[in-house]
Amino acid sequence: MADAPSTVSIAMRGVELVVQVGEHPWERHPERPTRIAVNITLVFGYSDYFGKHGGYVDYDPLRKFLKSLEQRKHTAHLEDIAQFIIATCFETTPAQRVQLSVLKPDIFLEMEAVGLEFDVARQDFRA
Repeated sequence: MADAPSTVSIAMRGVELVVQVGEHPWERHPERPTRIAVNITLVFGYSDYFGKHGGYVDYDPLRKFLKSLEQRKHTAHLEDIAQFIIATCFETTPAQRVQLSVLKPDIFLEMEAVGLEFDVARQDFRA
């Protein structure tokens, strides 16, 4: 069995955003936005990161995009927000893979959070 290829990752952890998202009646009021917790890992091939990309990838455009989500109009499904984030990860960085967690921590009393996790290779993603 061959070893897995070496990688370098950029991690954005604990990104908290207040957005208009959800299909439940209590999530549809603009005066009561929903807090979401986002974690992103951008994965690059080790040799590409230090060769092709010069050992540096600017993630600031992605950070700005994430903050802009707080200004969006209401989106019914968390899946749509996640797809916007994944698309922007691939549009703004040369990442080979995106790992994304998008959670709504305040939605149900009986659980800490509910949401989605993705692990998407660039060649599998169609925006």
